[in-house]
Amino acid sequence: MQPSSAEIARTLAGSATLATVVAYRGPTVTDVRHGAAADGRILLLCRRDEPLAGITGSVLVHIADVPPLPFSPTWGRLRVGGRATPLAGAAARAAADAVAATLPDPDLLDIGAETVIVEVVPKRVTLAGRDRDLPVRLVDYRAAAPDPISAMERPLLVDLVDHHGTRFYPFLRRQLVAAGVDLPADCLPCPLRLDRYGLLVSIPTPSGGSACYRLCFTPPLNGQEDLVQRLHPVLFHPCDRH
Repeated sequence: MQPSSAEIARTLAGSATLATVVAYRGPTVTDVRHGAAADGRILLLCRRDEPLAGITGSVLVHIADVPPLPFSPTWGRLRVGGRATPLAGAAARAAADAVAATLPDPDLLDIGAETVIVEVVPKRVTLAGRDRDLPVRLVDYRAAAPDPISAMERPLLVDLVDHHGTRFYPFLRRQLVAAGVDLPADCLPCPLRLDRYGLLVSIPTPSGGSACYRLCFTPPLNGQEDLVQRLHPVLFHPCDRH
């Protein structure tokens, strides 16, 4: 169990990572704030005097995944091609509400005056990895939900390692051994990524490299509070059965 390409795409679409927008026969704009509507439309936030505010027509939006830790793998880069249209009136106010869910930017209070939201309706979606580009079907992209853990992935991992490591590491070790992974006595698994489906961890290999394993949550998490409830017995009331 792991995030699908469509789920990763939807998560990146609504992430806090700044986007790059390439306009057809127009400027390339970097460091663009953005959010996403419930149906996957990209909502770009800009000031009225910025070049992006007047963009209409075909654009390509790039949003890169930023790994939570220096040694964590990346999910890749989202590329959304579609038509850009500046919004006004009720449509702009509804878009501002959608952006505020993941990006509570003060400029959203100025929609219709000095702040503009540019809507990008996806026509093609691609998840670009290190080795290949993976097209995402529009129907899957629109139906997918962003990961509810994503925004807190880094602070949650840091907290588990820094403040609960003495119990968290043995827990990871027990789970891997129970799954049939042969671990040396002094081996500590290293958590790499956290999502609603589980934890991605690595362990060193005899050759000097590392191997990755996924420890799954069953059923998948429905939010941060769910994660805290499930880990509470592990971190504060450890016993062999967890």
